Formats: sequence, structure tokens, C-alpha cells
Amino acid sequence: MLSGCRYLHVATTARPEQTLRWQAPRIVLALVLFGGTTAAILNDWHGTGGNEGWLDWFIGGPLYDAVVVAAGIACLVRSREVQSERRAWILLGLGILSWGAGEIYWTSFIETDQAPPYPSPADALYLAFYPLAYAGLALLIRARARELDWRLWTDALIAALGTAALGAAFVFDFVAGQTEGTSLQVATSLAYPLGDIAMLSIIVGAVALTGWRPGRTWSLLLAGLAAQVVADIAYTLHSIDGIAEADWIDPIYLISAVFLGSVLWRPAAATIPPSGRINDRRELMVPGIFATMMIALFAMQHMNASSNLTTVLWAATMVAVMVRLALSVRENKALLEQVRTDPLTRLGSRGRMQVDLKGLCARASEEEPAALFLFDLNGFKRYNDTFGHPAGDQLLAELGKELNEAVGDDGTAYRIGGDEFCVLLTCAESRFDAVVKKAARALAASAHGVNVAPSWGGVAIPREACDPAAILQLADIRMYAQKESRQLARVTQQPVETRAVRAASS
Repeated sequence: MLSGCRYLHVATTARPEQTLRWQAPRIVLALVLFGGTTAAILNDWHGTGGNEGWLDWFIGGPLYDAVVVAAGIACLVRSREVQSERRAWILLGLGILSWGAGEIYWTSFIETDQAPPYPSPADALYLAFYPLAYAGLALLIRARARELDWRLWTDALIAALGTAALGAAFVFDFVAGQTEGTSLQVATSLAYPLGDIAMLSIIVGAVALTGWRPGRTWSLLLAGLAAQVVADIAYTLHSIDGIAEADWIDPIYLISAVFLGSVLWRPAAATIPPSGRINDRRELMVPGIFATMMIALFAMQHMNASSNLTTVLWAATMVAVMVRLALSVRENKALLEQVRTDPLTRLGSRGRMQVDLKGLCARASEEEPAALFLFDLNGFKRYNDTFGHPAGDQLLAELGKELNEAVGDDGTAYRIGGDEFCVLLTCAESRFDAVVKKAARALAASAHGVNVAPSWGGVAIPREACDPAAILQLADIRMYAQKESRQLARVTQQPVETRAVRAASS
């Protein structure tokens, strides 16, 4: 079934009146959400209601409450249609309905009260929105995130903690410094900015998890929650210090409700894909930006008094940044080791050999010479064809282990191709011949009449060559010359002893 075409199947299996019955609630929800919000914007921002008290009351009371409730119902309807995210949307819907219930209680009992209680049941309903929304977002992330790259998780943690630290410094500290009253009143007043800061942190963290590309459905949801946070902060500042006008703030809450309710008409959001390899510049962007912010906050602390919360969040963010960078360094080392190591034989890889050879050429001298030897296995193709590739791989692994033990501390062994090996010798020149013969014996084996034995060619560094490319070329020529002339090899070099190996049947 095509994404976003949820009515395609219904049209072929359901009667027209059934389809209309499902569409009718959507039409009503759309009218309430978009129509009610538009009316509130025109009335509060443009004054189209004039001095009509009943119109102001209706738009700011019943219609306002209906928009919020409609957004909650829209999320509950979506929970029915997207089964994989059912619990997430139920929790988000219940959170919004709790917010709507608080608005209804405010309209019915608080708004006209000359001495309204604080805190009131409306505050309890408002604050219940936060834990329900947090849980819904967590379940939604869990439903959509599959095997995410650890960089995204650590970036999300850094972004969330950094956002929380900024919110604590610029909002919570201000509210905490201005709040007065009983312990319950102070706790209620501080609960709102704490809830908003935590919400904004989760939002920024969720966007970071998507690789800063949230998509349309995620953007609607996160923009709705962010709009509510902005409205809450503005309302808090207004109630404390008269910084903003309440009439200007109220429609922002409804815009938030519209964003949240609009997800009903969006197709199911795509699963957050596990990120591929992140380029170096983007990998350092999030830690760098938030580390800079935290340094700026730390400088502000010495100039202005701030609460312990800001200090704790600042420290937590810096710890997260350091953990992120430490994990990045650790993984980069692990990846480098993977590139430098042949996975089958655990010897050095061709890339590692080239790096080591370049360094060896720079260090080697006539007084302390070095040498490179290339080995190619004669008979390995026949062995592979006779006993199968698994047996061939097993033999290569065994030969690689034997070669590494044979070379020991006299140099380093590498596997540079299918059945090609290389040895870089850094021991005394007097040991070169003995080590090479020992290495050749380590690379020889026989099984059921199939013999495997190496041909090899070597170059003294720097006496015969000192350029890596020239060294490899000369060693390769000498190795293949020996391979093509076994009679000459028997004259110039001793025969290689072979050892019996147990071959797996193909």
C-alpha cells in the first residue's frame, strides 16, 4: 500500500457511506484547528473583534479550548492509524487533552475569579502535559530509530544538555530570582520553566538524532512543541515582569496546537536511518558549537550570579562533549586498526605495509640497513581448487600465524594479496638470510599430495633501492623470476621443507 494513500484500500473494500463516516471527523477537526486558530490570530493580533465583549469571550474561551482539545483528539486518531507508533501518539494525545482540560477549567472557574487560587487544578492539568509528552516523544523516537550511529546519540545528548544549560542560564535563573510566595507556589512557578527547558532539550536532541534533517512529519511535531515552549516562556516572563503582552502570546499556543494536530494529515514518518560515515567537518560541528556555548556561559558565571542548576548543566554538557570526542578518537583508532590489519591472517595489511615501508626507507642507512621480501605461494591455487575456498582460507590463516612467529622480533609480516605475503626486516643484516629461510619454511605446507611452497624475492634497503615504489618493483621482479625458474631457485637457494597440514574436504 502506498505511503500516504491510506484511503486507496478503503475505497475498494468499504462502502461510500463508511468512507464518508471516517472523513467527517477529520473535516470537523480541521475546521476547529485551522478555523479557530485563524479567528484567534485575527482577533488578538489584528483586533478584528473590535470592542465586542462576547466575541472576545467566545474566541478566547470556548473556541480557544476547542482548538487544543481538537489537537489532542487528532493525535489519538493518528494512534489508531499508525499501529507501530500507537502508544506514542496515545501519550501525546493524552498530554494535549490534559492541557486542554486545564484550559477548560481555567475558562470555567479561574478566569472570572477575582482572587484566583495559585496553584489551582488548572496548573496540575497543565503540568501533567510534560511527563506525558516526554514519554510519547521517547516512544516515538524508539519506534522510528533503528540501530542509530553512536555519533547521533552522543550529538543528541550534547545538543540536549547544551540547550538545557542555555535555558537554565537565560530563563530558569531569571524566573528563580523573581519568584516569591509559599513553597508550593514557588515550586509550581519553577516547574513550568523546568518543564519547558526539558521539552526544548528533547526537541533539539530529537532533531540531532535525525542528522539535523527531521523531515516534514517530525518538523510539524517538533515545531508544535517548540511553539508551546516559546509561548510558555513568554507568558512566564509576562506574568513576572510584564515583558510581553498576554494577548500577543495566546495565539502562539493555538499555533502550537495546529502543528501538533496537523500530523493527522501527514503520512507516517520514515524511520530515522542509521547514519553512514560522517565527514570530519560535520563530526566536529556539534561538539565544537556547544563547547563554545558552554565556555561563553562559564565566562558569564563569573560576571553574573547564577544558580547551581546552570553550573551542573554546564558541567554535564562539557562531560558529554569530552565523552563524545573520546569515543570518536577510540572508534577512529579501531577503524584505523581494522584498515591496518588483514582480517583473515591478523597480519599487517597492504596499506600498513606501504606506510611502514615509507617510514623504513626514511630511517634505513648503510650502517643499519633493512630489507623487504615478497612471497608468493606456489600450488595454492591447486590447493584451493582441490579442497575448496574455506579450506584455502583456513590454510592462509595458519600460514599467516606461522609466518608471524617465524619473523618474530626481527621484523614485521604482512599479507598484501590473496596468496602474497611480505616481510620487512629490521634486524641485523647478518640475520637476513636465516630469517628469510625460516619464513619460507613457515609458508610451506602439504596435504594429500598437494604441496604449497613459496617463491620469494628480496631487496636490501637502502643499498639496492631506497624508494618504496622501486623497492616493491625490484622485489616483485626477483620473486617472479624465481617462480618461473625453479631450477635456478634450487641452485641459488636451499629447497623449502614442507609440513603436513590437515585439509578440510570441500
